[in-house]
Amino acid sequence: MRAVFVLTVRQLGGSRRSWLVLLLVALPVLGGLLFRLAESNSTPAEFADDLTRTLIASAILPLVMLLLASAAFGNEVGDRTLVYLVTKPVARWRIVGAKLAAPIAVGGLPLALSSALTIAVILPGDATGALATAAGVFAGAVVYAAIFTWAGLATRHALVIGLVYVFIWEAALAAYLDGVRFLSVRRYTLALVHGLDDSRLASEDIALGPATAAVCSAIVLGLLAVVTTRKLRRMEIP
Repeated sequence: MRAVFVLTVRQLGGSRRSWLVLLLVALPVLGGLLFRLAESNSTPAEFADDLTRTLIASAILPLVMLLLASAAFGNEVGDRTLVYLVTKPVARWRIVGAKLAAPIAVGGLPLALSSALTIAVILPGDATGALATAAGVFAGAVVYAAIFTWAGLATRHALVIGLVYVFIWEAALAAYLDGVRFLSVRRYTLALVHGLDDSRLASEDIALGPATAAVCSAIVLGLLAVVTTRKLRRMEIP
């Protein structure tokens, strides 16, 4: 389904939301540059951890993926052109795979690059920390993409529901309640970053091991891919 993937990438990259995505992706790097230029009471490691935890993992990562992934199917659902896609003799899982890969390419890769560059600016010479942060953020982007791609297909209010999820569940409840750590993509992201480089986020109470985070991420990704495929197969197309 290369054609579906390319078309979706063009739709996501050519829309007005792409400028907002670009701004969000650039914010962590700007924060890192400001830290290097200004005086601060925090050490570079402390600032890098705070920026990763509060800005990248809690806000920018889920927002960017929400803006992009919710529109992967949302464009066709909104303008009623989904019928032209599903009537083609192509397996539904391949369509879902292409739609899922597009926001990962448009949002996940820039987020990973931005995260690595941010850590490189704050902690010069720490290539391991930069790469670990990039890998953890990219993994989080993949899981968020699966969640919000499904939401964009399941409802026309995916953006509103996604904002509630990001700011109420991930940024508030899951950030402070250890009891729901297994249901938090934010926790998965931070745990993977720390697991790949134990010097990163060493002072943070993530309350989730990297192996558990990897397994949970794989389960959520697989489950949402299956659910999205079933939804696409069974939904009534006007």
